[in-house]
Amino acid sequence: MALDVVRLTARDFSDAMDLMNMVFSMGGRPHHFQSLLPKLYQPDDGKMGAHVAIRRDGRLRAIIGHYPMTLSIGGQSFKASGIGAVSTHPEDRKSGLMRQLMQAIVAEMETEQIALSVLGGQRQRYGYYGYEKAGTHLRFSLSKTNLRHARPDLAGETYRFSRLDPTAADPQLVAQLQSWQQAQPIYVARPPEAFLTILSSWYAQIWLARDPDGQAVGYLVCNEAGTGVSELVPSRVDLFLPLAAAWVSRLSAGSTEFSVPPWATTAIADLGQIAEHEQILPAYSLRINDFERLLPALLQVKADLQPLPEGTFRLGLDLDGKKAVYALTYGSGQAACRPADGPADLVLDRLTATRLLFGPLPPMLILPQLAQQPDLARLLTCWLPLPFYWPSPDEV
Repeated sequence: MALDVVRLTARDFSDAMDLMNMVFSMGGRPHHFQSLLPKLYQPDDGKMGAHVAIRRDGRLRAIIGHYPMTLSIGGQSFKASGIGAVSTHPEDRKSGLMRQLMQAIVAEMETEQIALSVLGGQRQRYGYYGYEKAGTHLRFSLSKTNLRHARPDLAGETYRFSRLDPTAADPQLVAQLQSWQQAQPIYVARPPEAFLTILSSWYAQIWLARDPDGQAVGYLVCNEAGTGVSELVPSRVDLFLPLAAAWVSRLSAGSTEFSVPPWATTAIADLGQIAEHEQILPAYSLRINDFERLLPALLQVKADLQPLPEGTFRLGLDLDGKKAVYALTYGSGQAACRPADGPADLVLDRLTATRLLFGPLPPMLILPQLAQQPDLARLLTCWLPLPFYWPSPDEV
């Protein structure tokens, strides 16, 4: 028998944190969500209202967070959400509570017109609800040895870094950092009052970079040791490598890993010339709800980054028994997507379509049968994967 799904309030904060911290700490690593993600977990109705839960006899038995966000793609705003804090009391596992909460959230996405939802977690567990690992996350390992041999001109501390305190924000400085972040073609909107709190998620450190004249020229987000940089946003695209090199030079460690989004083409080219290792990974697990708006927005971003051939791809989607065909086109410098009649070039389920469209693998490694449609294969090889990424500070 299904139990009622309820929204939490500020009064539920302590009980919710107790359940979540207990459940996640049982995995082997102690958790304290209040300090791990203060951007999400605060004792107020707004923050706690993002959590759906099930009670039995007045006690919380299962919780899932459904956190609203806004994603900007090429200047267009899309409703997005992150799924996190998935917690079921150990005594209630395998009783269907998580399934009931996830089904309620998926239904809510349609009502609220959520274009895209993201989460982390075991692939097949969330595949049942339409989530698939996709997107492109590039990771480069840059060492002192790389710099000494390949770019000795950068092997020094030309740029200086100072650590920022997220609890003592200078509004003018925050506005400057935010302007750099929003200069990217794709970004998750971060409210000014929460900008540094968001950057400090997952116990991350925030560092401001200054040039020899003392001018702020970028910011960096990293782990405690400084050897994992999850976000480096320079004031100019050509400063990524100099700032990365200065960061590596100041650390006692020999090398640092830098996460880079697929649209940062200058940074990718520069790091690709000298980095010791490079990896291409999925960005996150995605559930695409609004293919019609998301696909042309992302294709337009890619067209602004590189020349693309004109053409049309008729994509057939079978979404939980609901079938539709969309014509994704690019011509005269503009991308568009509209419902279409007639046959599709390909008919795909949600998970396969997500992998094909968002990568990180190229189309022919997703669907080898494309070799039987050479014209379509050539078109899709140029168009796909679309340049999607989800920054670590915005993960939930």
